[in-house]
Amino acid sequence: MKRFLIKVLSVVLPFIILLFVLNFIYKHSYYWTEEREESKFNNVPDNIQLANLGSSHGDAFYYEPFEEYVSFNFNLQWQHHIFNYYILKQYADNFAPNAVLLIPISYFNITRIEKENNFRYYTFLNRDNIPGWKFHEYLLYKCFPLFSKIDVWKKLLTMNTKMEIIPKTTHSSKEITELVDFYANWWLGNDSNVEKGEEGFQYNIEAVSKIIDLCMEKDIVPVLVSTPIMDCLNERFAKADFFETFYRFTDVLKQKYTDIIYLDYSDNIEYSTNYSLFNDPAHLNIYGEKKFTAQIMQDLKDANLLQ
Repeated sequence: MKRFLIKVLSVVLPFIILLFVLNFIYKHSYYWTEEREESKFNNVPDNIQLANLGSSHGDAFYYEPFEEYVSFNFNLQWQHHIFNYYILKQYADNFAPNAVLLIPISYFNITRIEKENNFRYYTFLNRDNIPGWKFHEYLLYKCFPLFSKIDVWKKLLTMNTKMEIIPKTTHSSKEITELVDFYANWWLGNDSNVEKGEEGFQYNIEAVSKIIDLCMEKDIVPVLVSTPIMDCLNERFAKADFFETFYRFTDVLKQKYTDIIYLDYSDNIEYSTNYSLFNDPAHLNIYGEKKFTAQIMQDLKDANLLQ
């Protein structure tokens, strides 16, 4: 029996050690430390003067040209209001007094209640800021990420291979139509699992209200923003009678918080008709981001929120 155990250990122990070594390498690989969206939370600055929350629409804010301000982009792809709140809750003390926080109000975050992918938040949020926190998920996604996804093995030894992304500036009619169909069907879909009508409306109002209330508590100035959308996509939403609900959402917030500023560029003709500023019907490219951010900066200065 003793010999058998020794033989088993002689095979199993090296294998276990190998897995630990591979996990260590993976956690220190370029992919895990730099390339993932979440890796930016390793470098959240102090005394933030300007920041934004949001989903992929938060990519519309490009602060690099404005080095005079300490800024940070807290957005993650497909992030919903409730996790915008938890992120702010964790990092609110990193803000300077009277800092400005831009809160994107996007079409898909009005009446839908979707299950958030909690897994990515284990890598940077504290336990109190992850609803339904589970110890085994913490171990998997925080301590042993090597085993968290099927495709991690091919990224194990990823070096610095980040490629420059060429912004999309021209779009064929067919491409635009296909993308408009995609977003319209996705965001206007009647999937009862996520589309909750008035229940979803109130759920998202409550989530944004939590963000605004926390801002006021922490001496942060909240500003609501809707980023530019191509006119052809807006036409689809207009035909679906969506905008009555959309503007009821922002009206409720403006009535509840009478001093709050709402910068609505969702259907601004300067952007919506200029397709060269977009990567797709719902997202700006780098040229659009630079133009839009410069406009937002001017709007904030005109409102005496930035000096």
